[in-house]
Amino acid sequence: MSIKISNLQFFVAVATSQSLTQAAQRLHRTPAAVSLSLKQLEEELGGALFEGERKNQLSPLGRFVLLEAQRELAHFDRTISTIKTYAKADTGLVRVAGVPSFAITLLPPLLKQFHEQHPQFHLDIRDMDSERVVQAVLSGEVDIGIGTVPASIPNIDQDFLFSDAFCVVCASDNPLNRLTRPVRWSDLEGQTFINSGLGAEINAAEFRHIRDHSTLSVRNTTSLLALVAQGMGVTLLPELLSRSAAGDQLNFLRLEDQRIVRSVSVITAPRETLNHASYTFLKALRGSRFA
Repeated sequence: MSIKISNLQFFVAVATSQSLTQAAQRLHRTPAAVSLSLKQLEEELGGALFEGERKNQLSPLGRFVLLEAQRELAHFDRTISTIKTYAKADTGLVRVAGVPSFAITLLPPLLKQFHEQHPQFHLDIRDMDSERVVQAVLSGEVDIGIGTVPASIPNIDQDFLFSDAFCVVCASDNPLNRLTRPVRWSDLEGQTFINSGLGAEINAAEFRHIRDHSTLSVRNTTSLLALVAQGMGVTLLPELLSRSAAGDQLNFLRLEDQRIVRSVSVITAPRETLNHASYTFLKALRGSRFA
């Protein structure tokens, strides 16, 4: 016989519950049926999956099979979900993750237009930093991401959308506002710097020195801006955010170092087939002009 998905599902249920009876209840099967499935799997593999008869302690083979089975079952579930969603076509789901600077400035007008043209599609929008965007795309949590792909992750599909320069963000009463030229790295000496999740995207040696000596880190953009507005420190954020965040309490100041720019791309997982709704949204993204 060949190994079936149900064999792996039954095994994972028993291994995680450490009880054949509880697993049978979860699976809505009889204990005898679950036990037979485990026996068939062990016979096919040629080794015992559990130590003893109580099914509450995995063998070395069982521990290995559990890790592999959980990974494959998760992939199987995503595959079935994608197939079902694609089969629905005109009532598909679009799952998108984007960096906050894009999600609160350029994305809303695009979403409005897309929703007016395709009201039958369901939209699930999430904002997160670039690292989490990439992770969400690769794990299948979302279909499309908008962010910056680290150089350490080469095997991912990306299409360039636009460039976004970083700015120094400070409170309106910060002495940096009195400068009549772009901000230099040396101007930040003596300033309290607040790290954000975007620091990894900036490779300048001068910035790394500032970042590594910071004792404050805030990954949520809203919280970060609130602290800066209160005068607790300064930070670096994409200029795009100035469209929505700049105001009476915050100023975005240009950097003299013109290297500090990030590339924002639309990100999709390699070799993954998008459902009809997501592919339609992807075409709308690629056809947009962002400035």
